[in-house]
Amino acid sequence: MLTAIVIPCLNEQVDIPAAAHSLGFGVGIAATPDDTLLVLVDNGSTDGTLRALAAIKRASRAGAVAVVQERERGYVPPRAKGVEVVARIARTRGIAASEVLILQGDADTRYHGGYVDAFRNAAGAARRPALFEGLAHPPHRFLREHPGYQQLADAVDKEMAPFLVDDEFDVIVDDKVCGYSLANYRKWGGHRRDYRSSGKEIYAETSRLLLRAKRAGAEHVRVVGAVATPSRRKILRNPIRHFATAGFPREEAWWRAWSSRYEGPRELSAFEQQDARTVLNSAIKARMTHLLALMSALPLMVAGPVEIAEAKRNERLHPLVDRFLIDMAARPTSFDVPILFDLVLGAVDAWQDWNSDTRILLPVGHQPQ
Repeated sequence: MLTAIVIPCLNEQVDIPAAAHSLGFGVGIAATPDDTLLVLVDNGSTDGTLRALAAIKRASRAGAVAVVQERERGYVPPRAKGVEVVARIARTRGIAASEVLILQGDADTRYHGGYVDAFRNAAGAARRPALFEGLAHPPHRFLREHPGYQQLADAVDKEMAPFLVDDEFDVIVDDKVCGYSLANYRKWGGHRRDYRSSGKEIYAETSRLLLRAKRAGAEHVRVVGAVATPSRRKILRNPIRHFATAGFPREEAWWRAWSSRYEGPRELSAFEQQDARTVLNSAIKARMTHLLALMSALPLMVAGPVEIAEAKRNERLHPLVDRFLIDMAARPTSFDVPILFDLVLGAVDAWQDWNSDTRILLPVGHQPQ
């Protein structure tokens, strides 16, 4: 089996060498892993990224690193271009698409030892088509220097956990730690750009790929032995945005609208305050509603009425999600991927007007006494 790691790069001259080194590339011919291809896709960088990519290629075994360019900016174009390159190389080597495992990487992430082997083992053991997902852990330095951020995120997530679907039904994945066979990628339609009814692009390209995969009968498989440590530069740059969206990449128009209404503190130090839950209440509510929409409403819509009924029977159906699903059942639609995301992201915005208790969101006038 050929394993190909695709990493998009946009102004990544500082971080990409370490990411490549963590995978065994750019540190000498002898260290270059066998049967593994690294595809580095420059997405129109204006710094020294191309020079850094060329250096990684020179310091690896011949033929083990491919450096290509994709001028069209965005999340989808460089990932799709990387897969195209992998497919072309596989054809020239006479390797069938079913024997090609593609792993998605990120330029600001460090991959732990055994990462690639863990994915290979999972792919070899799979009995049905699957999209595989590894584990991403925050860097120790961030946890040490900004403990309040992670503690508050974990506390909010724990409070909402009883209302979220089990892992087997989850459809939101972390792009930087995902993998799939080239053959299945093609069957699922590949990476594509999707848009909301407003015309705004929907991000989270691999979650959208998983939705199409599930519709084709595939499963979502966790690879517990594949561990990566992404940087926290997006949080450092804009902690409120990342916290409020639970890390989901919302479109710029949404962020500008939400940010214009947000009146709380924006600096990372606010998470270290004793009254963080009070001063960050609006951001906490936004995080809760994103979790409910993306990790309850969306996967339940995909799973269908049987799973919805089971969640309701087990008291795991949040009132907001319950009302939303009832409304959706009353309006027949084709429920293709863009429509699904448009509906649940629209629900997030609608739910912002509802009151929030420290543990549960309920309609105005229905707060617990």
